[in-house]
Amino acid sequence: MASNADLVQYIMDQCSGAGDIAVKKMMGDYCIYCDGILFGLICDNNLFVKVTEPGRAVVHEVVLRPPYPGARDYFYIEDVDDMDYLANLVRVSLPALANPRAKKASPLKRNRQVPVTLDDVIVADLTCSQDLRAFFEQYLGSNFAFTVEFQKWLHEHDGYTYRDAVDAYKSMTR
Repeated sequence: MASNADLVQYIMDQCSGAGDIAVKKMMGDYCIYCDGILFGLICDNNLFVKVTEPGRAVVHEVVLRPPYPGARDYFYIEDVDDMDYLANLVRVSLPALANPRAKKASPLKRNRQVPVTLDDVIVADLTCSQDLRAFFEQYLGSNFAFTVEFQKWLHEHDGYTYRDAVDAYKSMTR
């Protein structure tokens, strides 16, 4: 069921004390933003605010529900008529939502170390590069290929030697 446009506008007005409120339509429902930061959803004529610790401290009643099937839980906000309450909840939640999550290291920064001998140690965050493939081909032949199973083994066994890796590959391909 899609959310009513008049109710969406009402909720936007109620939250406006926190900053610049905007919505983006999403399959009949809405994402709601304050100062460009997504803080909640309006789904099936209900307001859901992302869970944060500062928000938990000011929310009137902690009711956690997913806004749609398969979603993670949000604060379900039943009282959308208290403008000061909504503005405060949004305002205190924003700093916790504004911090970007730690990003995975880019492939350029991953470890592209290539071993020299079989007794070299496998390092964490190893990249399965063409150079590493050439190293393994020296010991395993030109039919060597990085299989998913072997790559997983390499990533789970940093600290082992490449000799161990060659033995593991041989046991996987028997």
